[in-house]
Amino acid sequence: MRPLRTFLYEEEKGLVTDVPIMELVAKAGQESATFWIDFPQSEVNEIQKLGKLFNLHPLAIEDLISPQRRPKVDTYDNGLMIVLRDTDVDRIEKSLSALELDIFLGRNFLITVHSEHMECIEMAIARLNSAASRVLGRGPDYLAHMIIDFLVDDNLQLLSWLEAEISELEESIYTNPTSEALKQAAQLRKGIIYLQRLLGPQLELIRRLSSDELPFINKGLRAYFRDVYDNLARINDLVHSYREIITADIQIHQGLIANKSNKILAILTIVFTLSIPATIVGTFYGMNINLPGGIETGSWLFWGPYTTFIVIVIGSLLLPGAVMLWWFKRRGWFE
Repeated sequence: MRPLRTFLYEEEKGLVTDVPIMELVAKAGQESATFWIDFPQSEVNEIQKLGKLFNLHPLAIEDLISPQRRPKVDTYDNGLMIVLRDTDVDRIEKSLSALELDIFLGRNFLITVHSEHMECIEMAIARLNSAASRVLGRGPDYLAHMIIDFLVDDNLQLLSWLEAEISELEESIYTNPTSEALKQAAQLRKGIIYLQRLLGPQLELIRRLSSDELPFINKGLRAYFRDVYDNLARINDLVHSYREIITADIQIHQGLIANKSNKILAILTIVFTLSIPATIVGTFYGMNINLPGGIETGSWLFWGPYTTFIVIVIGSLLLPGAVMLWWFKRRGWFE
C-alpha cells in the first residue's frame, strides 16, 4: 500500500511535506495555510475517516470511495466535488477502463484520490516542490487547475499515437487489404469511440469550471480554465476527425476487398468461358461411338489418313478460346 502524501504551505514557513493529518485538520479554514492531501490508493476506511475529520458531505465521501462512470462536478456547502477520467495509450491498446481522479476542493485545502499512479499528479508534485509559492501559495483552486491542465495535456500523447496508427493502417490497407488490417481498424475505431465518450462529458465539466460562477474557484482563474477548455475542445475535435477517417478507411478497405474478389471472380468466369468450346468438342468426340481418327488406329502419331481430322478437332478446341481471349482483351476486360 502506498503511503498518504500531504503538503502544507504557509507563507512564513514555506512548504512542509508529510504533515500529520490532525495538524492539517487544525489548519482547515485558516487563510494563512493551504494544504493538499493525496491518496495514491483508495482505502475506504481512511477516506471515511478523513471525510468526517474535514466534515465532508456524505455524498462527497461516497463519490471519493465509489467508482464513477462519468466526469462530473457537484457543489456542496464546504467544497466542490470534481470527478475526472484519464487514459493513455497502453490502456487504450489493452481495452482497459480509464483511470479515475477524484478531487475535493475546499476553501483552503485540496484532496485527491486515485487508485493508480497518475502522471498529472506526479507532475503537479514536481511543480509544487520547485515553486510552492506559485502553486499552493495561489490557493487550492489554482493547484486543482494545474492538475486538470496536466491531465488534459496527457491526451496529446494519445493524438500522436492515433495519428501514427492511422498512417500505418492506411499504408497497410492500400498496399495489402487483408482481414488483419480490417481487424486493426475496427479495434482502433473502438478505442476512439471510447475516448470520445470520455472527452465529451469532461469537456462539459471544464466548461462549467471556466464559465459558471462556482464557489471555491477564484474569479480570476476562469480565464485559465477557459484555456484548458480550448485545448480539450481542440483535442476532442481531432479525435472526432480521426473517427471519421477510420470509418472512411474501413469503407475503403471493404471496397478494395470487394474489388479484389470481383477481379478473381471475373478471371474465373473468363477461364470457364474459354473452356466451354473445348468442353463441348471434347465431350462430343469422347462419346462411345465409332468416329474417324480414333486413337486405336495409331494414325494420330504420324501423318496419316486421319491426321487432318485430328488437327481439325484440336483446332476446334483451341481456336474459339483464342478468338474469345482476343475479344475480351479488346473490350478491356483484363484492365
